[in-house]
Amino acid sequence: MAFRLSASTMFLLALGLLALGSARAARLNALKDVSQPQGGVPAHKQIAARLEALRARPDEYSEAALDDLVPHLPGWGSVDDFNLFAGYVTVDEEAGRALFYVLAEAVDEPPAAAGRAGREGAGAATKPLLLWLNGGPGCSSLGGGFMTELGPFYPQPGGRSLEANPHAWNAFASVLWIESPAFVGFSYSNSSADAIVGDARTAADSRQFLLGFLERFPRFRDTPFYISGESYAGHYVPNLAADIVDGNKAAAATGEPRINLQGFLVGNPWTDAAIDNLGAVDYWWSHALVSDQTAQGIRANCNFTRIGPLDPHPAHANAETRDELCDDFCNKAFDELGNINIYEIYADMCTEPRGLRRQVEALSWALGGGEQEQHQQEEGGARRRLANAAALSATAATAALRNGGSAASNMHTAIHIAGTSKPLSYRAARRRWQQQQQQQAAEAAVSAGPLGASGDGADPGYDPCVDDEAEAYLNLPEVQAALHANQTVKLPWRWTDCTRSIVYSREDLLASMLPTYQKLLTAGLRMLVFSGDVDGIVPVVGTRRWVASLRLKEKSPWRPWTAGGQVGGYVVEYAQGLTFATVRGAGHMVPYVQPARAAKLARSFLEGKPL
Repeated sequence: MAFRLSASTMFLLALGLLALGSARAARLNALKDVSQPQGGVPAHKQIAARLEALRARPDEYSEAALDDLVPHLPGWGSVDDFNLFAGYVTVDEEAGRALFYVLAEAVDEPPAAAGRAGREGAGAATKPLLLWLNGGPGCSSLGGGFMTELGPFYPQPGGRSLEANPHAWNAFASVLWIESPAFVGFSYSNSSADAIVGDARTAADSRQFLLGFLERFPRFRDTPFYISGESYAGHYVPNLAADIVDGNKAAAATGEPRINLQGFLVGNPWTDAAIDNLGAVDYWWSHALVSDQTAQGIRANCNFTRIGPLDPHPAHANAETRDELCDDFCNKAFDELGNINIYEIYADMCTEPRGLRRQVEALSWALGGGEQEQHQQEEGGARRRLANAAALSATAATAALRNGGSAASNMHTAIHIAGTSKPLSYRAARRRWQQQQQQQAAEAAVSAGPLGASGDGADPGYDPCVDDEAEAYLNLPEVQAALHANQTVKLPWRWTDCTRSIVYSREDLLASMLPTYQKLLTAGLRMLVFSGDVDGIVPVVGTRRWVASLRLKEKSPWRPWTAGGQVGGYVVEYAQGLTFATVRGAGHMVPYVQPARAAKLARSFLEGKPL
């Protein structure tokens, strides 16, 4: 299937590229427009002082880095506790291909400013640099990792303001997020051919980005560097690690720059289609989500090496072959699953349309062949998507609220308390709502328990609609201006968490990453594979199986690890640098569902400490 951008789209991109030479001046002008005073000093003077202090460190920050400084965010105000940067790094000059990034430096490094001499460089230079990649393929690390999982901020209901994330990973590392490949989020290319992409170019572009990033921020050249991510980053992360290992070997011979890669960590990773898909079916059955007959039928008839539960499956009036029986049993499994949050099977769905868990939708879209599959479905083809089982439609949401929606209604009321100047944060609102529920239950002599609606021990601030709030925030023009996104190159699309503007290689989607792991196990890297144990899409069952298939010698046996006085999960350490851990009560997006446990896991790994 060919992918083409319209002539108007190409014109807009080309027109935007002509304006690149004025980028720096435009950004400096934007900084002048920030006029919120703080501590009696006008904001523009504070920003000027910070820029001058950074400029005094040319061995750490290039002029291009200074252009990317984000001193202020709408809905938050002045970013005072750390240096925040955002912008584009070109990875292919000829194609005009550029990837968008956000960098949050470690918080214990005071932002460079007047009067803070003697402590400059104390934080990020000694703490690791961590790259986070979301999956899909085609999903944004900005909307996922930065805005809703491990970044310094969370969007509030309505998507116009931010609150602090108390478990942000830049408390112990400088964290970098990039939107990859091109056409994801704010990243772009001037060549429509770049919309057809696979694992090899995605990894090559990410490595090229890192080389450009280190040139822009030379302070990180010798900093220990780690890669991290989740979901289809199960391909992105090890492939990029392998590309860096190969690139460093070549650089050793030529004297070219190298990347100080020390290891990687990856969560609920899509790794081997056959193992992960069968693991999903076994997980569904063992957690009473599908019937005995359906699970047995799938196991008996499906070859998951070339297909998977995520694939669209045609219906057959009279199934005879094993492939046809597989299709029918998979479709039956979707029906039996119902409108469940497949990302976290014990959590509720977002009942405010459109609350899709978009990484599942993106993988289903890619496996189904993109637009071609959509046309077949629209023309009456009896194909199904797991996204249908992972998203509650507006009609079903309305019915659910009518039939038993008093709790949801109270929750909505708790968020928008009458008489307040702005809505409560979701976390504060949920805590208030839980108190109301417990009080009502006590009055009715029916205990609702301390866990709220989910009943799974998840973080009380779990917000099933956070994707929509992040999308609303990142499409605000003032936010895009503050982040230097979509400015000199005006993109002809709205920012979305996951895009359908790329055609990703199906061969790569179904390829096993186990040979890559075998290669990396000899590279002297440290590796952490972790799984949220209530994820229903890339469940812990399949991950344990493919880790076991590596046949590594056990270094430290299976045991529980704790966080906040509770069992946070279980961990086993192997020889050759690989550790496997579970996160109790976490779904597919571990930092989103269990932020405290995820932060403990990541911090311990990066600091080389046992859990």
